[in-house]
Amino acid sequence: MAVVFGYGSLVAPATIAALGGRDPARARLTGWSRTWNVCTDNTANGPVVYEDVSDGSRPPIQVLFLTIEPGAAVEGVLFRLPDDKLPALDAREGNYTRIAVELDGSGPAWTYVARPQSAERARHGIAAGTARIRRDYLETVVAAFGAHEGIPALEPLPAPVVPLRRLRR
Repeated sequence: MAVVFGYGSLVAPATIAALGGRDPARARLTGWSRTWNVCTDNTANGPVVYEDVSDGSRPPIQVLFLTIEPGAAVEGVLFRLPDDKLPALDAREGNYTRIAVELDGSGPAWTYVARPQSAERARHGIAAGTARIRRDYLETVVAAFGAHEGIPALEPLPAPVVPLRRLRR
């Protein structure tokens, strides 16, 4: 069994269950902090793109997601996942790299950090004012944090929140 530390959408009980995870429990990872520095660049021709729900257009934006970077500490959820499910989780986390970490009082676990090029695209989009946060993603994360009392809120947000439809090509 693999042990996985989630700090964003992987905290959602429904997501953990859909992945085949079990035994979710609050956990703390020292030496890391949660940030919005990962993105899907909607100007590129990747496997996932986003369209404006009002008119179906594909806006030239960078769609932000949570990641962790070196910092103070981050609260999240630890869960167990059958080893044979890790490749599917890796595929789901396409903008991320899986790394080994040592959790406070819980031992070793896997977690995901932004691929360097994705973090750079996110920082550029935030600086240029072209970054956006997908409303559905934010609502999922906020609800997931609510299911695990005590996980700090995500304020302040670094970009506007907009309704977008995710399309897999």
